[in-house]
Amino acid sequence: MGIRATSALRRSFWIAVALVTTAGGGREQVKFGPNDIPTVFFISKSDGEGQVDYGLRLDEACVPVGDEAVVPYWREYENFIYLGGTHALGWLDRRAYGVAGQRIAKRSAEGTEIVIRLKPMSRELTISVSKGSDGRCRAVARTTIGTVAAAEFASAYIKLKSSLSVEYVELRGKHPDTGEPITERMTP
Repeated sequence: MGIRATSALRRSFWIAVALVTTAGGGREQVKFGPNDIPTVFFISKSDGEGQVDYGLRLDEACVPVGDEAVVPYWREYENFIYLGGTHALGWLDRRAYGVAGQRIAKRSAEGTEIVIRLKPMSRELTISVSKGSDGRCRAVARTTIGTVAAAEFASAYIKLKSSLSVEYVELRGKHPDTGEPITERMTP
């Protein structure tokens, strides 16, 4: 596929993302268990009408449960105010915000690493999962942000130009060595 075709596909994808709203989401409430991590990272939009959180299903040993342990779902917002609800992604939402693939890359006594690829991003994310000294499960997502490899990935922000177009997408996280905030802005 040529550079023009790739750019056109990305542009079409981000237009589809701009069109997706919480109204298009599934209505099934998403619930998490005592070992699960409800939010490892999230994607929000400038319209303030919801954000997609990516949670993690874990067992009592903090080991990912099943082949699809990473679970994207809507957190319901209105005008940037959290309404307290969650629900599963609908069909169109999964096309825009879903997980394209996930696999266990490493298991050891220290923890597990899951490598995932999200449909809205062209790069892989690695989620490191471990059990803390307090017995609670912990997870950190890492990816390249700008020129920084293995940056701690916290969120992506989609700035809408209109209901049919995206002005830019900004990846947000922390530098792995300094903990300083870092961002990368991408235009479709």
